[in-house]
Amino acid sequence: MTAVRFVSAVMVGLGLVAAIIAWHLGVWSAGQPGPGLFPAIAGLLLAGTSIVCMATAGEVAEEEEPVDRRRLLQYGMAIVAFGLAMQILGAVIATFGLIFGVLRFIEHRSWLNAAVVAAVLAILSWAIFRHLLGVPLPTGLLEF
Repeated sequence: MTAVRFVSAVMVGLGLVAAIIAWHLGVWSAGQPGPGLFPAIAGLLLAGTSIVCMATAGEVAEEEEPVDRRRLLQYGMAIVAFGLAMQILGAVIATFGLIFGVLRFIEHRSWLNAAVVAAVLAILSWAIFRHLLGVPLPTGLLEF
């Protein structure tokens, strides 16, 4: 078994476990989404994409570029920082910071482009999760 297939198999297992745990949280109740809906979907998507990776692991073209480990590490650090900032700064500011930081410093977009996209996506994600799905997001410093 290759490393890609092994990691993909582990990710299938993790995705399915996450989906099962989320299912027990309740995916739908009283005519509205429950707290387990999004995690269940995410777990199933992880399992599904991992199955596709396992199936196509031997079909990697030789001319493909190798993984940019520095960039991958930057993305990982951004996600960890987002998780830490969520409780302190709140969902809106942490989401804006994640998207702005990724677009500006990893993807090298212009300051204006990164700021506009980050602001729109931060507000949209807050509106969707807070008002549409009823998820109690951390308010942080601004108590927004």
